[in-house]
Amino acid sequence: MKNENIFPYFVGINSLEEIATKENKVVVINILGSESRKVTPVSHAFSGGNVVAGVQYGRKGVLETPLGDIPVYPRLAELLKKHNFDTGVVYLPPAAVFYAVNELLRYKRYGDIDLKKIVLVTEKISVKDQRMIRAVCQRDKVDVFGANALGLADSWNHVRIGGALGGDSPEETLIKGTVAIHSNSGNFGNTIAEYMKTEGFGTTAIVSSGKDVIIQFAAAEFLNAANNDPRTKAAVMYVEPGGFYEKQALDWIKEGRFAFDKPIVACVTGRWKSKITRAVGHAGALAGSNDDAVSKEKWFDDYFGVPAFDPENPDRVSEKGVRVVSIQHIPAALKSIYKLKGLKADFEPRGNLSLKPWMGNDMGLHLPPNLKLDIVEAIPPYNEEIRKAQKELGAVFLRQNMRNASSASQINIDTRIAELHGFPVIELIDYPMESNMIFALTKAHPDKKHLHLANICFNYMGRPDEKILSAVETAEKNGAIPNQALLTVTAMLGDHEDFRMARKYTSQLIDLLVELGIKEVLHGVDIEKAGKIAKDYISPGDNKPGAFCGYLSSEIKKLFSVDTIAGSAVIYAENNGLERPDLFLISAVLLQIAMPSLVLKKISRQRTEDFYAFFAVQMQMLNAMALKRKESELLQSIAAMNPVSVLATSVTEVAYNVVFGEKPRGTFLQEFSTLVALTLTNGAGTISAKGAKESVSARNHISTAFGGFLTNTGLAHGGSGFEAVEFLLDSFKNTKVDTPEKTDVDIKEIADRVAVEYKEYKEKAKRSGASAYKRIPCINHPVFKGKKVNIDPREDFIYKRFKKLGIANIFWDYYHDLVKSLYETKVSKNVYCVNIDAVIAVISLKLMWKAYREGRITDAEMQKIGFIIFLIGRMIGVSAEIADHMERGTDMDCRTPLSELKFVV
Repeated sequence: MKNENIFPYFVGINSLEEIATKENKVVVINILGSESRKVTPVSHAFSGGNVVAGVQYGRKGVLETPLGDIPVYPRLAELLKKHNFDTGVVYLPPAAVFYAVNELLRYKRYGDIDLKKIVLVTEKISVKDQRMIRAVCQRDKVDVFGANALGLADSWNHVRIGGALGGDSPEETLIKGTVAIHSNSGNFGNTIAEYMKTEGFGTTAIVSSGKDVIIQFAAAEFLNAANNDPRTKAAVMYVEPGGFYEKQALDWIKEGRFAFDKPIVACVTGRWKSKITRAVGHAGALAGSNDDAVSKEKWFDDYFGVPAFDPENPDRVSEKGVRVVSIQHIPAALKSIYKLKGLKADFEPRGNLSLKPWMGNDMGLHLPPNLKLDIVEAIPPYNEEIRKAQKELGAVFLRQNMRNASSASQINIDTRIAELHGFPVIELIDYPMESNMIFALTKAHPDKKHLHLANICFNYMGRPDEKILSAVETAEKNGAIPNQALLTVTAMLGDHEDFRMARKYTSQLIDLLVELGIKEVLHGVDIEKAGKIAKDYISPGDNKPGAFCGYLSSEIKKLFSVDTIAGSAVIYAENNGLERPDLFLISAVLLQIAMPSLVLKKISRQRTEDFYAFFAVQMQMLNAMALKRKESELLQSIAAMNPVSVLATSVTEVAYNVVFGEKPRGTFLQEFSTLVALTLTNGAGTISAKGAKESVSARNHISTAFGGFLTNTGLAHGGSGFEAVEFLLDSFKNTKVDTPEKTDVDIKEIADRVAVEYKEYKEKAKRSGASAYKRIPCINHPVFKGKKVNIDPREDFIYKRFKKLGIANIFWDYYHDLVKSLYETKVSKNVYCVNIDAVIAVISLKLMWKAYREGRITDAEMQKIGFIIFLIGRMIGVSAEIADHMERGTDMDCRTPLSELKFVV
């Protein structure tokens, strides 16, 4: 029996029995919108045909449903000529909702319809419009639900009105029971109903209230209706921060404004929102005003008289109910309350809330039993989709304009330090060069055992091609600077046949792994099964493994068992003829290294297939940079593979030999490795990175993209270290320095002298009317406004670290004294920073000083070395930008829009 309204405002629904009934006739406004056309047919079919018609302004037609077509009218007035209804559902955009509500109410006032309730599905309706909707609906005595809500559902009546309560299969979620749900979140209303089934509880009705600033059918209205519903024995409330609706309801119950004698299970969420100052998802979920999550928790705890529900102590509940800290505790809390009140559950429990992963990967870890979860088959139709997904390895990225964007590198806004894949470059100095080469492409540093095999493969790829070296020498004789000479390498490599063959082998190995249903990153290859089907995937040939393959195979066997990718590849290569067994084994090693990132979808399959090309281009470029190839025993030995074990030499040591033509001494290799890491990246906006990205945008080969990086490198970008060496040599030309590590030279005196000379030069240039003058390299960038003393954080970090390690360098100390002298002599208004290019210059000068003093290296070669070191580091970092742009970018996305162009007269 319907009770009299006891509220100080109009509420037409006094029992949940009336919330959604078979007698309700529904009209949907904007019925053919993208959301409604999916949801409405399901609601209509589940409810036995409760939608009488729909409105799509300006458009006439039908909406097909399993129960037949719903007629659609271009205007509400036209619909009213043929249909009557008592419930309106509004799916319109926010700005139009108030007008639609007004139109519905106008026809109610005319007597054309007996409108009783309106459901507002739309989110982001303005507070002003919500207030006006409240006012006009109160005036005309119509209940409103929402906004930003999934609507209403009644499991006993088998009816839902509005949004997608119960999802696409509401009959699976809306199970007849004795618990009513009121949820600020529509989706959590669904989830809670599903969870409740695990302890045998079904629902009477579900009200998705929405969570805007104004909630039209709020906690008090719901609890009153639940108390007046004889079917409902308990209520569940999912509550978010913002608003005093729940406090009002609990206070009114205490004051006796309306009777309520049924238990409540309340879940208050959103403690994290106490730190935010703007809406996140639900407009009313704001911090402050004592209506945050903590305050709401206290309201309920005070009402219940017991603390929050403890699953380990489940009997500590009251007859009024209990608050839970997570929705997963709701079923157990209901069970305890029903037991306390002598009530039975609605049906036998269905399922449980244990984790049932549909997919997973232990990443080769040996987990304890309590953490190692068994994979279970997903319910249809998800099981089929998962089976398809498991046959794909690697990520698929959204294609977008990547002209001025990168997911590989950035400058951290707080630290002003460049980062690659989230790692500050100052942290990358702890890794050898070969590890950073792999990191740039896989986004993860490999195990040390991987590095051993990687060095063998990299050095094999980098063995010099005499035709390429001859072209480089010709370019140098013609006056080419280092980056220009290296362009011959990238031009001649093109898409080399080795790149294509390695790409094919990698693709075939991935296909084989997919067919085997590989689940682990490093282990899990069924060697017997793999052997039976491998010939269907891997291209045959007549060549047998030679000396290199024999050496690489033996090293793989020392590190990997037969059930790994690399280990099983060795067995296959030894027992079957292959066209290029060397490339096959290298491809297997690179895939082994890539697998963690591939399986975790950090990188794409295409990037993995291109690994050989990426590394081979870099190694060919590196070896072409060698200043004294013929004098280097190491480089000659690697070229001849004599002995073959020399290929295991660290690429960091090989690069040092390339640059300096000799073995490193003492801390020199550490200092050199630091230099390379620091120059890996300076963000995607540098012109070297832009050159590479623009080449990818034009859809060039990988080698050509590296050429783009070289083309956009030069004396201004990369050569500043080149210029700094020249400057340092000039500064110390009349000073005897035996060793840069320790000296009696008064470097402050040199700094003061150079500062005075520079001041005189600068003043003379200004008097002569010169518009530009030569600047001292490697200082005055970056400059932070308002800072008396400017510091490049990268340079500062390394300088202090080397000092702590006892690594001395008078050239570096000289630069620090120089910027102070420039300030003291009033050349500068603040103390300039010593920047990262200076680090390249001072360390490289220190490393080659002995050879220079002994006459084994010229001034010109010393300057060139500074440039080459920059190229090596940036080459590695640019590989990440190339791969990133290949995965995410679109053709021609580096073009400048016409709106940004200007014509200069």
